[in-house]
Amino acid sequence: MSRFDFTKLRTRFITAIILAPIALFAIYSGGWLFWILVAVFFGLAQYELYWLMRKIEGLPMLYPAVFVYLCVCFAAFLMVGSGRNAEALVLMVMVIASDVGAYFFGKLIGGPKMAKRISPNKTWAGLVGAVLCPALVLFCYESFAHWNHESFHWGILLTYLIFGGIIGLSGQAGDILVSLLKRMAKVKDTGTLLPGHGGALDRIDSLMLASVAFIALEYVLYNV
Repeated sequence: MSRFDFTKLRTRFITAIILAPIALFAIYSGGWLFWILVAVFFGLAQYELYWLMRKIEGLPMLYPAVFVYLCVCFAAFLMVGSGRNAEALVLMVMVIASDVGAYFFGKLIGGPKMAKRISPNKTWAGLVGAVLCPALVLFCYESFAHWNHESFHWGILLTYLIFGGIIGLSGQAGDILVSLLKRMAKVKDTGTLLPGHGGALDRIDSLMLASVAFIALEYVLYNV
């Protein structure tokens, strides 16, 4: 029996092939398109977050804490994209690569579950794919962009390889955090806006924490 649900996979692919070019174009163009994109997804994520919190009983302070987390993550993505569209675009591609790597490594290799009680479909093999794929994306991008630069060397490439791996790891941590909220709320998805993907928060959960990690790593890379 195939490991893949091809009907769901086709739905996910169709949604992604429509949504991804729009998002990537808005990020690449910058300016008001970028701000509109961020504002729309922040509003949708906030609405879905409020809906989740209404389903979680007994934790009144959870909503303010998660709301602050949401604001910090979106602020980090704005910092990445404001005036530096190429970096935001690379970050977006890395997160997409991480999600794709996690999905296909998990489905093709399978193996032990990583967080069965929180997200039953996640495996350690999927985590390897989620870390490896964005690392390779950043490695290839930096190799192509700076290959002829006099100060560029293999040590820098190794640094970017590690950088990309941490971005992938942080993205998976953000995914698991939202999965934990969904588990507490006893729902499968944060919404039904995006066929095959769920809600807006389902789609950007990896990008949110990855943005914070990107800003932190960039600061370390250029200031330490």
